[in-house]
Amino acid sequence: MKRSDITLLLILAFVQFTGIVDFMILMPLKPKLTELWNISPKQFGFAVFAYGFGAFLSSLICVNKVDKYDRKKVLVFIYAGFTIGTFCCGLATSYAMLVIARFVTGLFGGVSGSIIQSIVGDAVPAKNRGQAMGILMMGFALASVLGVPGGLFLAAHYSWYTPFLVLGCLCVLVFFGTLFVVPSFTGHLATYKSQTFAGVLKSVLSDKNRRMALLLTALIMPSHFFIIPFLTDYFTYNLKFDYATTVPFVYIVGGILTAIASPLIGKLSDRVGRFKVLVVLSILAVIPLIGIPNLQTNSKLVLFCFTAMFFVFSGSRMVLSMAHTTSTAEPSIRGAFLILNSSMQQLAIAITSLVSGLIMVQTEDKTLHNYPILGYLSIVFSVMALFVFNKVKVIKH
Repeated sequence: MKRSDITLLLILAFVQFTGIVDFMILMPLKPKLTELWNISPKQFGFAVFAYGFGAFLSSLICVNKVDKYDRKKVLVFIYAGFTIGTFCCGLATSYAMLVIARFVTGLFGGVSGSIIQSIVGDAVPAKNRGQAMGILMMGFALASVLGVPGGLFLAAHYSWYTPFLVLGCLCVLVFFGTLFVVPSFTGHLATYKSQTFAGVLKSVLSDKNRRMALLLTALIMPSHFFIIPFLTDYFTYNLKFDYATTVPFVYIVGGILTAIASPLIGKLSDRVGRFKVLVVLSILAVIPLIGIPNLQTNSKLVLFCFTAMFFVFSGSRMVLSMAHTTSTAEPSIRGAFLILNSSMQQLAIAITSLVSGLIMVQTEDKTLHNYPILGYLSIVFSVMALFVFNKVKVIKH
C-alpha cells in the first residue's frame, strides 16, 4: 500500500480506537457500578443495549443520506456528536442518566464504523483490503493495550466516571486530527442517485449476496460478543483476581497479541483466502469460548493464556468479516450498505447484551452463574457464521 493510504488508515484507526474504548470501557466497569448503584446483570445488559440500540436507530436514519455527502464531512459531524456523548457519560450521576448518555453516544458512535469502512472501501483496492482492515483492527488492539487498562486504572484509583472524561479530552484531539488530515471523498457522488429510505432498502436488499453479507454480520457478532460483557465480573468475583492489577493485564496481554496478529492475519487472508483462515480461527476459538466461562483457576498464567486466545482467535475473525462485507457493494451504494451493515452489527450486539443479562444470575456474594451457557451459544453462532461466510461473494472493482 502507498504511504498516504497507511497514514489515512492510522488516522482512522485512532477514530476507531476512541470509539472502541468508549464502547468497551463500560463492561470492565461493571464491578464499580455494582458497588455504586447495585445494578443487576439484567440492568447492566440493558445499559450495554442502550448504546447498541442508539447506534441501530441512527444507522437506519442515515441509510439514505450517507452517500449524499462527502464522506469526510459525515465523519467529522458524527465524531463531534460522539465526543459530546462521551463527556455526558462521564457526567452521569445515576444509572438512568448513564443509560440515556449511552444511548446518545451510540446514536453517533455506532455510525462511525460504517463511515470508516466506506472510506477504506473507496481508498484501498479490494486486493489490499484485508491488510487495511488489519491495520484498522490495531485500533482495537490499542484499545485493549492502552485504553481499557488505562480506564480501569483511572476507575480503580479515582472514580468510575474518570475514564469517560479523559477519553472525551482525547476525542477532542482526534477530532481536530480528522478535520485536518483526512481528505475529502466525493468520488461516489458521481454515481449517486437520491432515494427514499424504502428505495435504499430495496436497492441494498434486492441483491441476495448483500443480504447474505448482512446475515453474516448478524451471526459473527454474537459468536464473539456473548461472553464479553461479564468477563470482568467473572474474573473479579468468581475467580477472585484483583480488579485493579490482574484484570487490566488481561486486556494488555490480549491487546498486544492482537496488535501483532491482526495485520498478519489480514495479510494472510489476502493471500490464501479468507474462508480458509476463518475456518482455522473458528476451530481455535472454541478453546477460549468454552474454556473461559468454565475456568476454575487462581493461576494468572492460565488466565492470560485463555484470554489471549480469545482476543486473537475469536477477535481476529472480525477482520475477515469486515473485509468480506466491505467488498460486497459497489461504490455508489457502499455507504448505504455499510450503514445497514452497521445497524445489523449494533442490533446484534444490543440483543446479545440483553440475552446475556437475562441468562446470567448474580447472587448476594456477587458471584455469577450460568456463564457457560453463553460460551456454548457463542460456538453455535460461530458454526452458523462459517456456513454463511462461504456463501458471500466478493465483487471485483
